[in-house]
Amino acid sequence: MNDENTNPKKPIPVEGEQTPADQTPTDQAAQTNPPQDQTVDPKDKQIEDLTNISKRAMADLANYRKRVDDEKANFVKFATGGVFLEILPIYDSFERAVAQIPDAIKDNEWVKGMANIKLQFEQIMQRAKIVKIKTVGEKFDPNFHEAVIQGEGEKDIILEELESGYTIDGQTLRPARVKVGSGTQTAS
Repeated sequence: MNDENTNPKKPIPVEGEQTPADQTPTDQAAQTNPPQDQTVDPKDKQIEDLTNISKRAMADLANYRKRVDDEKANFVKFATGGVFLEILPIYDSFERAVAQIPDAIKDNEWVKGMANIKLQFEQIMQRAKIVKIKTVGEKFDPNFHEAVIQGEGEKDIILEELESGYTIDGQTLRPARVKVGSGTQTAS
């Protein structure tokens, strides 16, 4: 009789597969205890992937919120600047009128009321971060000044302010219109 057919405990070999009897002790250990770097629980891997995705999503959301806040601030500044550009000529007239009040009527209540209205306007401008540009005696800067005429005096030094200029939050809202020195001096 054939020994292979009579031994029921011996498995029938399948092509391409090793039987436990054919395996070396190291092969058997590798099957029962795979290396640590290869034994990643699929659930742990999924948790790690989802954690990374959520961290990226939170960072993207924070960046989006910051960008939206910056855009809102820029829009408010732009809108505020537009409104003030329309009102500044009225303020200029108010400023010139208050500067020309005769001494005889400076104590008049109506005149004091007009001066208070001008002061209120200046407080609103200050809260909106609108600042008057310095001119007379300053060096001409094309970012903040518009030279309308030149006159005798030190080169590129502002001699006279013809119309006030303003900045909003450090950016030019309206340049100051000025008279600038040409670098020539009058002979005495």
